[in-house]
Amino acid sequence: MSAKVSDPKQKARKRDPDFIKAEIAMQRAAQKAREKARLVGSGVAILKEGKIVEEQNNP
Repeated sequence: MSAKVSDPKQKARKRDPDFIKAEIAMQRAAQKAREKARLVGSGVAILKEGKIVEEQNNP
């Protein structure tokens, strides 16, 4: 009988499919928000380097 030593660093963690789909949905929503802001000539509030800033879309 052999003893298996499980090393948590070597185990490949499987990502939860729900989290993968949620990430994709958030990216899609962010893109739509940027597009809507561009259409009305506005900016989008984002978190950058720990601060909330307005991202302007300069044409």
